[in-house]
Amino acid sequence: MRHGVRFLMATALVLPLGFIATAPGAGAAAGTNCGKSAGTATFTPALPKLGAGTTVKPKIKVSAAKATACTGGGVKSAKLSGSQKFHDPTSCDILLGGGPPGPHPPTGTLTAKWNTGASSTIKVTLNAVSGQATQTHITGTVTAGLFVGLHADQTISFVPKTGDCVSTDLAAVTFSQVTHLVIS
Repeated sequence: MRHGVRFLMATALVLPLGFIATAPGAGAAAGTNCGKSAGTATFTPALPKLGAGTTVKPKIKVSAAKATACTGGGVKSAKLSGSQKFHDPTSCDILLGGGPPGPHPPTGTLTAKWNTGASSTIKVTLNAVSGQATQTHITGTVTAGLFVGLHADQTISFVPKTGDCVSTDLAAVTFSQVTHLVIS
């Protein structure tokens, strides 16, 4: 019986601490809405230029990216980084053709390091946008850190350097938002 009493007392002490520990997360559960975002993405290997007749399954690395003008969730901005990969072969012909990159869109992670010092890891899928060859609709779920369990959604537009995809392989693009980065 003594063992049972100790268990009940320990449980009574732990439960209030658990509620205290999760209380700040309750406010963060509302998510955030970032009004601006932009950055750079590189492709390794580069996507073959138009007419090359070859395809690759590149990895995408997001760098020098930021989300700013964020409201909600106690954050104002974030540095973004990440890595995604293509599961189906692609090229500039496929990318600029506006069709989906294959039956299995690129997937990976995106990490937001918030101005507060907190981080969010987001498992993302990069979806084609019908009729918009230079746009990507990003969807995902926060799997770790701030906003865990919430969903992320954003459409971005990307721009290659002059000549990339036409006279040279596509190694990098700059991107900016079409829609806000929303985590809710």
